Amino acid sequence: MSTSVSPRQLFQMLDSGRITREQFRAGMAECAQELIAEMEEDRLNPAEALLEQVLSRRTASRLTKIHEETIIRETLQALSELDEFPPARWLWNAAHPHIPLHAFFRSRRKPIFRVTRIEAMPQLVTVSVEYGTSGSGEITQEDIRLRRDRRGRLGLERRTLQNH
Repeated sequence: MSTSVSPRQLFQMLDSGRITREQFRAGMAECAQELIAEMEEDRLNPAEALLEQVLSRRTASRLTKIHEETIIRETLQALSELDEFPPARWLWNAAHPHIPLHAFFRSRRKPIFRVTRIEAMPQLVTVSVEYGTSGSGEITQEDIRLRRDRRGRLGLERRTLQNH
């Protein structure tokens, strides 16, 4: 199991019979280990962890000044369901209101995930994101256009890579 698979994807794979219960447990254990490693890193580097939290809170605050939190969470949730979208691993539970919104942004922590712009209309959301490993020139910039289906759920309409 690859670490690029989110818990949401693991549940879907288990439900559809594409993986066994043992593979599911191994994948979830891998996700948990990754989170534990980050918590340990934060404990060892509290100043860096605080700076990351401040930057992430600033991003969340900037976005909520323009859009309602529900739209931002819905957009992040839709992004988490995209195929071959590495940040999906960190966004899989974005719809859960008990998790602080700032927890989904990764300003400096590798791999980074930044939302640089959201344009929301009733049936269409366009979001510009940056993700990857900062400092190595491996930052991917993408514009993603999401459209509501007849059930009102956001789904992918188009993805466009931006030039650096």
